[in-house]
Amino acid sequence: MSSSDLRMSALVLLVVFLAQGVARAGDLEDCTGTAADKVEAGCTAILSDQSRSAEDRLKAYVARSRFYMAHAKYDAAAADGDAALQLDSKSLPALFARAFARQRLGKFDDALADYNHAIELDPKSAPAMAARGGLKNEQKAWADAIADFSQAITMRQDFAQAYVGRARAYVETGQLDSALSDLNAAVAINPNVPGAFFWRGQAYRRKGDADRALDDFSRAIAEAPQTEIGSYFARGQMFSAKGDYVSAIADFDRVIAISPNGAAAPLARQQKQTAVAMQAELAKLHGGQGQQTPASQQAATWPPAAQPIPVPPRSVSPNVPATRPVVTAPSDASAVMQTMREVSQLMAQRKYADAITRLDTVIAADPASPEPRRIRVAALILSARFSEARAGIDQVLKTNPDDKLMLADRAVASIGMRDLSQAMTDVNRALAVDPNSALGYVSRGTINQLTGKLTEAIDDYGRAIAIDPKMSGAYSGRGQAYMIVSQLDKALVDFDQALAINPLDDGARASRGLALLLKGSNSEGLVDIKNALERNPNNQTAELGQGLAMLVSGQYDRAIVALNQIIGKNPAQDAFARTLRARAYLAKKDTADAMTDLNSALGTRPNDAEALGLRGITYSAMKEYDKALDDLSKSIAQRETVERYFARAAIYEKQNNFDKATNDYRSATQLAPKNVFDVLAQAQAKQKIQQLSKKNPCGPGQSGKDDTCL
Repeated sequence: MSSSDLRMSALVLLVVFLAQGVARAGDLEDCTGTAADKVEAGCTAILSDQSRSAEDRLKAYVARSRFYMAHAKYDAAAADGDAALQLDSKSLPALFARAFARQRLGKFDDALADYNHAIELDPKSAPAMAARGGLKNEQKAWADAIADFSQAITMRQDFAQAYVGRARAYVETGQLDSALSDLNAAVAINPNVPGAFFWRGQAYRRKGDADRALDDFSRAIAEAPQTEIGSYFARGQMFSAKGDYVSAIADFDRVIAISPNGAAAPLARQQKQTAVAMQAELAKLHGGQGQQTPASQQAATWPPAAQPIPVPPRSVSPNVPATRPVVTAPSDASAVMQTMREVSQLMAQRKYADAITRLDTVIAADPASPEPRRIRVAALILSARFSEARAGIDQVLKTNPDDKLMLADRAVASIGMRDLSQAMTDVNRALAVDPNSALGYVSRGTINQLTGKLTEAIDDYGRAIAIDPKMSGAYSGRGQAYMIVSQLDKALVDFDQALAINPLDDGARASRGLALLLKGSNSEGLVDIKNALERNPNNQTAELGQGLAMLVSGQYDRAIVALNQIIGKNPAQDAFARTLRARAYLAKKDTADAMTDLNSALGTRPNDAEALGLRGITYSAMKEYDKALDDLSKSIAQRETVERYFARAAIYEKQNNFDKATNDYRSATQLAPKNVFDVLAQAQAKQKIQQLSKKNPCGPGQSGKDDTCL
C-alpha cells in the first residue's frame, strides 16, 4: 500500500474516531489528543488504572492502537483492537482499529470480517463502506471497491476520501476520465485530502499529459514531503524519461532516505543506477559538461531498454526502406543534446524510423559511443527490422565481443528473423558470458516457447525471475506459456505480477485480457483488451483477444475477419490464432478450412495439444472416427480437458461402445473446466451421461446413486 493510500485509510478511520466526542482532560486528554509524544504514556496510564471506567479503557485501547499503527507496530495495534472489542464487541472504532491493523499484517480475510461486522452494525456508515473499499483496492478487486466507494458517496456526498478511493480503482481499470472526475471532486471538497494529487498525477500520466502529471506529483510531495514515497518515485521516473537526470536522482534518493528497507527502495536504487549511467553517457556526448544549465531540465534522452521484446509487434510498416539516408553529424555538444531529445520524443511516439535517422547523426558525431548504437538497435527491433538490428549489434560486438546486453539482443533479433537455431546459439553465448543474465533466460524461454517446449520455457522464465524478481517481461512470458498449456489461474497470477511491476506493460495487459476471456470472464477481459488497444491499436495480443471475444459470443464471421489480421504476423501466436480461427470455421460447419488451419498449426508444433484435440473434433465432424480417436487420445495423454473427453465420448457413443462413452462422459463431468470451451462441454456432458445411463444400466454390484452408473 502506498503512503498516499495509508494516509487516506487513516483519515477514513479518523472520521469514525472523531465522531465519538471529545475526551475528558488528564490522561484521557493526552491519550486521545494530538500530541504524539503523550499518546502512548497517557493511554497506558489509563489502562494500568483498574478504577477507570470501561468507556475510558475502550477509548484508550483504540487510541493506543492508532498510535501503534502510526509507528508500524501492527501486532501491538491488533492486540489493542482485540482488547477493546472484549470490552465492547459492537464498538465501531474498535472494529476499525483491529481491521486496519489486520489489513497491514496481510490478514485480509480477518480484516474483511471486521469491516463486514461494522457494516452489519451500522449499514449507513459511510466510513465503514469506504474502509472496506480500501481493502478491496488492496486486493485488486476493483469492481467491488468501486461498488463500496459508490455506496459511501451516496451516503455522504462530501466524502472526499471515498472519491479518491474510487478514483484509484478507476485508474487501475483504465477508466481515466471517470478517475479525473472523482479526483477533481475530491480536491474541490478538500484540497488537502491524502492521495488525491498522487492518483490524479497517475491518471494524467496514463493519458500522456506529462506536464500535469508532474505538477500533481509535486503538489502531493509539497503536502507530505517526509512520507510521500509514491509521488517521489513516480516523479523521478518522469524526470528520468524527460532526461532531467539530476532531478530524477534526487527523487530516487529521497525514496531511499525515507524508507531504506521499504519495498520501493530496491526499485529506486535500480532506477537511480540507470539515471546515473545515462547522465554519464550524456556528459560524454557533450564534452563532460554534465547537466549544468536550466535547458538541461528539458532534455528527453530515451533510456536504454531494460529488456527487449522477444517478438515485438510491428509498430511501423515492415516495408520501411533499409537504406540509410545521408546525414550530417551534429557540429557541437548542444546539437547532440538536442538530437537526443528528439530521439526520446520519437521513441515515446513510436516513430522509430525517424528516431533511427536522428541516431545516425549522433553516431556519426561519436562513432565510439555505444549507447546511441544500443538505442538504435532497440528502435530497429521495435520496428521489426530484425536483419538491420542484427547487423547493428554485430558492429557493437566487434569492439566489445562480450557485451552481454547486445548478445541477448542478438538472440531477440534472430527470433524476429525466425532463425531459431541461430537465436539459441546467440542466447547460449550470452549465458556463457553471463550465467546470471535474466534477460538471457527470458530470450531462451521465448525460443523454447516458439518451438513448443513449454515446460522448458516455463523453467527458463522461472530462472529469470529468481535472478531478477522485478523483470516484468519474465512474468509476462511465463504467463503466456501457462496460458498455452491451459493453466489460466497461474497465467493470471503472472500477468498481475507483471503489471504490478510495470503498469504500462500493455503486452501483459492484453495477455491478461486474453486469459480472462478464455476463463469466461468476458467483462473483465474486455476491459484489459480495450485499454491495451487504446494505447496501441496494433497490439496483436489484444487483437487476438478481440477475435476470441467474437468467437465465444457466436460472431463467427467477425471472428474470422479479426483473426485474419493477425495470422502470419507473429510466430509466437500463429498456432493459437489458427486454432481459434479453426473453431470459428468449425462452428460454421466449414471443416475444410478448419482442417487447413489445424494442419498448419501442427506443421510448426506437431505436439500442440490444443490443435490436436480440435483436429480430432474436426475429424469427428467429417465422420473420420479412427483419425479423430487417434488425435483426441494423443491430446488427452498430453493434457486432460473436459472438451476432449466429451468429444471422444461422443465418438464412442456413435460406435455403440457405451462403456467407454460412459467413462469419458464421467471424466468430462469430474474434471475442473480449464477454459470457456470446457465449461460448455461439461454442461453437455452432464446431459449426455444421464441419457446414456438409461441405455447402459449398471452391472451387478456396480449400482451407484439412483441405480445408475453415475
